[in-house]
Amino acid sequence: MNNALLLLAVLLLASSQILQKVGAARRLQGTHTPREWLRALLSPELVGAVVAILVGTALWLTVLYRMDVSRAFPFLSLGTVAVVAASRLWLGEHVSARRWAGVALIAVGIALVAST
Repeated sequence: MNNALLLLAVLLLASSQILQKVGAARRLQGTHTPREWLRALLSPELVGAVVAILVGTALWLTVLYRMDVSRAFPFLSLGTVAVVAASRLWLGEHVSARRWAGVALIAVGIALVAST
């Protein structure tokens, strides 16, 4: 149960980053007035990002209550793996081989922490 909450928290926090990128790219271009900024901030993408952060943080606090922080915290790095993969798959961003190598190292580190 704790591992499922941890994974869900990480995925929500990572999803928030992708939603923020999508919202910023779609809604913030050409905004100059406070009214335009407010309209952009209330867009579905950015509202979804805020909700994902809030729910992800609530789950993260639940995880911290239930697990040792020394075990839980390294799993936040899964967010980096998820964001890089999502930025490539859904946003079409270029991800260099060097960056993929870094992501692989992060994944190996997480696996080592998980096995202890």
